[in-house]
Amino acid sequence: MTKRLAAAGLAVATALTLSACSTPAATSTDQESTHLTVWFPGNLASEIEWVNTTVVPEFEEANEGVTVDVEFVDWGDLSTRLSTAFAGGTAPDVFGHGNAAAAGFADAGRVLNLDDYVATLDPADVDDMVLLDHGKVDGSQYIVPLRGFGQLLAYRTDLLEEAGIDEAPTDWADLQAAADKLTVREGDQITRSGVIITADNPTSMSQAFGSALFQNDGDFLSEDGTEVTWDSPEAIEALDFLVGLYNGDDAVATGLNEPIAGSGAQHPLATGRAAMAFVDDATLKTIYEQAPEIAEKIAVAPPLEEEKQASFGGAGNGLFISADSKAPDAAWEFIEFLTSAEKAKEYVQVVGGIPARASLADDADLAAVPYIKPFADALPYFQGNPNVPAWTQLRDLLSVELEKALHGAVSPEEALTGSAKAGQELLSE
Repeated sequence: MTKRLAAAGLAVATALTLSACSTPAATSTDQESTHLTVWFPGNLASEIEWVNTTVVPEFEEANEGVTVDVEFVDWGDLSTRLSTAFAGGTAPDVFGHGNAAAAGFADAGRVLNLDDYVATLDPADVDDMVLLDHGKVDGSQYIVPLRGFGQLLAYRTDLLEEAGIDEAPTDWADLQAAADKLTVREGDQITRSGVIITADNPTSMSQAFGSALFQNDGDFLSEDGTEVTWDSPEAIEALDFLVGLYNGDDAVATGLNEPIAGSGAQHPLATGRAAMAFVDDATLKTIYEQAPEIAEKIAVAPPLEEEKQASFGGAGNGLFISADSKAPDAAWEFIEFLTSAEKAKEYVQVVGGIPARASLADDADLAAVPYIKPFADALPYFQGNPNVPAWTQLRDLLSVELEKALHGAVSPEEALTGSAKAGQELLSE
């Protein structure tokens, strides 16, 4: 599963850890007139309603004397808002973010080391929190994942049947063959893509490449996180495969850079502009919500296997405690409450994603949800980003070159070797 690579500067983060972390979380009687501020990323209406009308009232009722103020911050503004808050000493007690940011926040001493808090949990509870290890940097806990996510191949069963394709693709050769049959052209223009990837920003670019990279038994960085390896022969071969989908006389895809994540009824799968597409669980959820009659014709394949069966995924967004929090014990109580088995189930029902607890894998309610079960079943095959402080910078640097290659402006080898050299310099700083 997700690589947990060594992160530089752990000593700095540990030194900044507040002394409160060495004691168990306070009981409600110890928390008189405690005020918590919590930031959640995003603007999903159903999540906002659930947090404000269910989570906060229930938590405040269970923790007498604690009040919680919640703010939802758009993902695009989150990093800027947090940077300003850190600089001004006004950071929220608890804030949500993507798992990829954990190493950077830990290295900068912005968030608490949660090891002592995790140690207060029942060992059986820790084992049940199947994504917990994904939130570790250099072996220490900094973020508690709220859910998992992943990228899988979704396909229109009606279109595959029309093309005489009996089974979903299982490897690259199957995918290429199926895409060839499913692609529709008018002259030299593709009017229906055989298969598409989501690649409209640096994150999605790197994730799409990551799936192919992992399937070809490659990786972004070395095991110890000190060397860039995204220019390996396996990596070049993986990018070459993706580039071939969009370029040349045998291209089977169009629409690069189209913002299709979470597009619901306008997603190319829903409109028929694509017969197959690599999607995340949240995007599939929006299709089910906005185009249920089409969603009934969409199935999801297990992760593809080239050299090994894998796909990009793992822990998604989670919760940190700010190193500046004046109420870290109450902040941990809030995280523990929101990640309980009951709330973990409610969270994926409201927001979508992979349940953060193993005990929910066979939950009858969740197993009946078609945009949850395939991704939950694939959890053992998901790999994610390296947990190193510079990862988001490395990802953005890599993605610029990935985009050039996908558009045919440079060769896969040029894109990866050039970006790897620059990435290695950044990683060595």
